[in-house]
Amino acid sequence: MEMLSAEILNWLTHYGYLGIFGLLMLEIVGVPIPDELILTCAGYLIFKGYLSPGVTAASAFTGSVCGITVSYALGRFIGTPIINRYGYLVNIKHEMLDRLTAWYERFGKWGLILGIL
Repeated sequence: MEMLSAEILNWLTHYGYLGIFGLLMLEIVGVPIPDELILTCAGYLIFKGYLSPGVTAASAFTGSVCGITVSYALGRFIGTPIINRYGYLVNIKHEMLDRLTAWYERFGKWGLILGIL
């Protein structure tokens, strides 16, 4: 973990606000980078005077929103065809997908609310 935090800190020092934006966007899309670590490193750089708090917050917020939008678009437009075509490789059957879709249509809004909490 120390090596990862040093690498993130180095990356953020080099790329600044664009690095915060990009790393948070990638993290939300699915790259396994802990967002807590990104924001902790950004906070350290704010403390050291390399970054501005306002612009850092705006970069983090914008990166997160863009990541959520990309994730949604991927799931909405290519998710089902990919699962239908390659789902068998990870043991996802059509019946499972149908049950999940029915559950989501019935309880989806509550799942979203609970997921936020």
